[in-house]
Amino acid sequence: MSAVCAALSADPVLASHYADFRGKTEAALDPALVALVRQAVAAVHGMGAAPGESGLDEGTRTVLAYARRMPFEHTAISDAEAAAVVAHLGEAGFVAFSVLAALADAECRAEQVGLAELAGG
Repeated sequence: MSAVCAALSADPVLASHYADFRGKTEAALDPALVALVRQAVAAVHGMGAAPGESGLDEGTRTVLAYARRMPFEHTAISDAEAAAVVAHLGEAGFVAFSVLAALADAECRAEQVGLAELAGG
């Protein structure tokens, strides 16, 4: 359970909606890509090793490079970088990926500050 889900546990309806939103976001992408993006974002936060990229296609490496920039450099990502991810994932995939990366970032930050404990969860 993520720290965000744990923090929301006092409100079962809200927790359920968050879990549903997270699940639908992840379902829109390949499960292997979801795991790689979550691992890449966690590594940026110092919460584990970065995913190995040997054997990954260029599009997936582009997605991971973008994901690594989301937590601390999102305002510096260029239109060309975004277009490269759209070219690999399609527009709907890009939206799902953007939400996934944002949620992964938020969940890492929540874990680092002990959000569940702060929320009394």
